[in-house]
Amino acid sequence: MRTRHILFAGLMALTLIPACASEDAAPFDSVEDDQTEISTSEVAADGKSDLALGQWTYYSVRRDFRRCVAPLCGGWYVKRVNQTWTPCPGGGPSYDPNWTTGECYVAEADFSAAGLESAAGELWRGSVRSKVYGSFGNLRSFRGTEAWHQAGTTAPTGLFYRASDRGINCITFPCPTHLETKLNSYVGSQVIAGVDLTRAGAAQEDIDAAYLEMAANRTGVLVAGRNVTVTGPAGRATALRATQFFVPIRPEPAKKCYKGGCSGQVCSDRPDVITTCEFRPEYACYQQFGSCELQADGSCGWTRTTDLTSCLANPGTP
Repeated sequence: MRTRHILFAGLMALTLIPACASEDAAPFDSVEDDQTEISTSEVAADGKSDLALGQWTYYSVRRDFRRCVAPLCGGWYVKRVNQTWTPCPGGGPSYDPNWTTGECYVAEADFSAAGLESAAGELWRGSVRSKVYGSFGNLRSFRGTEAWHQAGTTAPTGLFYRASDRGINCITFPCPTHLETKLNSYVGSQVIAGVDLTRAGAAQEDIDAAYLEMAANRTGVLVAGRNVTVTGPAGRATALRATQFFVPIRPEPAKKCYKGGCSGQVCSDRPDVITTCEFRPEYACYQQFGSCELQADGSCGWTRTTDLTSCLANPGTP
């Protein structure tokens, strides 16, 4: 029943919004004029409360391809979405003449808190921090808690929102099927009549997966675009027309290692390894001293402890 609703809501977004949408922008469709920076305490509380699903500290990202000595080049430029300037700790906000693009340069990005080994994606959540790099002086780093990947080929324009499915079953249109939350904004959330992802230049399978993500996870997906007015048998309502959407980058699941084979002599990432049942003296070493676990090269294997190495050198010796 849930899947049928998701497909229905997606179909409504795909077919009705382009045909029935006007170009009237809703009040949410504006860059923030209030430049009061959210306080540190609010940022800390944001992840622990229902403050619009946590809409703060989101940045658009572009790589720095300049060629010079690291860390002065080769990092990233980050910009607060839906805001006219970006605070750059240690060097003033980016409306300063030194930061006319409204961006901050960060020399490195740490996403270990998100379980990611390296920085990735075109939208980040986290914080810009001042850091001294030896003789290069005071630069900046980024500590990330979320990373989001652009799904399609179209350049994102408009404002940035978090979109999620409300689980509403509809028999008419427009219907309040989704919730949008404006990022980096005190405006908060509003109920909308669907999300149109067809203009993002993404494959249909990625669009379908995004609708499923909106329904299955409280965090939904992040969408760049604008609000439009849609009309139908149920009257008029606001919908979200995307120019691009972003899906969360999640850490790879930890690989598990298993003991297998007739005598438990095989260590691999497969729980169903079968071998012939001949007996060899060294097999007893693996049973007695062997630890089957992930090795430094990322593969499963026997950890060569002193006891195991000694036993294998003289298998069958009491």
